[in-house]
Amino acid sequence: MSLAGALTRTAVVALALAGATDVRGAGAGTLETRSFASPALGADIPAVVYRPDRADGPLGVLYLLHGYGGGERDWGNAGVVETADAVFAEPDAVPLLIVMPGVGNSWYVDSARYGNWGRAVGEDLVAAVDAAYPTDGRRARRFVAGLSMGGYGALHLATHRPDRFRAAAALSPAIFEDVRSAGQFPDFQIEFFAGAFGSPLDPAAFNARNVFAPLVSLGRRSGGTPTDFYLMTGDHDSFGLWHGTLQFFKAARRAGHGAELRVRDGDHEWRLWREELAPVLRWIGAVIRADRSAAQ
Repeated sequence: MSLAGALTRTAVVALALAGATDVRGAGAGTLETRSFASPALGADIPAVVYRPDRADGPLGVLYLLHGYGGGERDWGNAGVVETADAVFAEPDAVPLLIVMPGVGNSWYVDSARYGNWGRAVGEDLVAAVDAAYPTDGRRARRFVAGLSMGGYGALHLATHRPDRFRAAAALSPAIFEDVRSAGQFPDFQIEFFAGAFGSPLDPAAFNARNVFAPLVSLGRRSGGTPTDFYLMTGDHDSFGLWHGTLQFFKAARRAGHGAELRVRDGDHEWRLWREELAPVLRWIGAVIRADRSAAQ
């Protein structure tokens, strides 16, 4: 399948999920539909928020991001309640508030076409959530994860705003290394990037938002505190996004960052993303427990 076909299929599936009825599990966790003011956008950010039924003290927060063509309801309709309820009921689990914003096709970056979505999510949404819920509020308890475009968004937020996020998980992330010219991408692919990265696609703007280059200075910019990464890709990804995922894993390890990699049998598909959410939540819990032990 071509990259264009895979992107289109992903968008169609995401839109179908967005139009479905919210999935409610048998557990006590709940979904809330919210909107949060964003000065950077001059508009509200729509979001769906999962609240766990129990927590030992203030809550850590996971910002869970959707893919291209999707919206804030995607993860909820894909079973986040059931998955989170099951994981958070396990021994030694660390319940989290899970915030799922809707950002359109902005790629989670500031742009003239879509608005200042990088600042909106990385700054305004974080501040608004901390004000609205009993969150821990520290970087050490704040995480970001996403699929496809949202996988790029998670890595972009973690590498460009390392003072905000302790770790990032990227599932089938749409990430690429620096490009010399727009001609390195086929025309159909440029259409997906154009707007968020200049219109027409501007290689300088694209490279400035790259998730690879910031890895070298990440430790300094995070004040010496670690930033860890969890990466998953399907070995038959129709985007060919396994390449960027593997390259990021190697670059993160070379730069001295903690990085986990999972290569699974599958395509660019919701089956993988649904199934991988539970391991991501467990990994975040392990990061928090390790930080607690190190601080003792």
